[in-house]
Amino acid sequence: MKAELAVLFCLIVTGHCLGQGNVDDAQATAKVRERVDTIIRETIKRGEFTVATRVKGITRVPPSYEDVEEIKSYGDRAVLPLEEHFSGNAFEYEMAMRLMGALGGERIIKPLRNVALFDPSARKREYALRWITQGPWDQAAKVITQAAEHDADANVRAAAKELLSGHGP
Repeated sequence: MKAELAVLFCLIVTGHCLGQGNVDDAQATAKVRERVDTIIRETIKRGEFTVATRVKGITRVPPSYEDVEEIKSYGDRAVLPLEEHFSGNAFEYEMAMRLMGALGGERIIKPLRNVALFDPSARKREYALRWITQGPWDQAAKVITQAAEHDADANVRAAAKELLSGHGP
């Protein structure tokens, strides 16, 4: 009976510890998502200005070095929160793709590929093609080649061909 209780106790403790890991992962993911959202929002806000008395404008500003380094420190955990911004307005998706490019590595290929090949917006497809170059070239080149040959928009095809010509042997 004591052995059975000991086994039961071990199972309960192990289950609790495993469950705690899931809670910790969810909290870390939420923290990364919150920071990505804040970095994008604050960077865009730095580009806002007012002229005259009531005329508001906005211009594109790059993220700060510190913000880029923070995104890079999150590694793979930053991919999904950045990808969620791909459906936002132009300032938002451009900033998210720029940060995805800074993140670099193989992890950026799939999310940028999905935009580059399948998004209805030609402008967004072209922007994704430009940032996918920050991933491994052998994988990025396949996506860019596909766009160069098959994209419905002549400007996107031309941009893809330009990217390929800059990386040729």
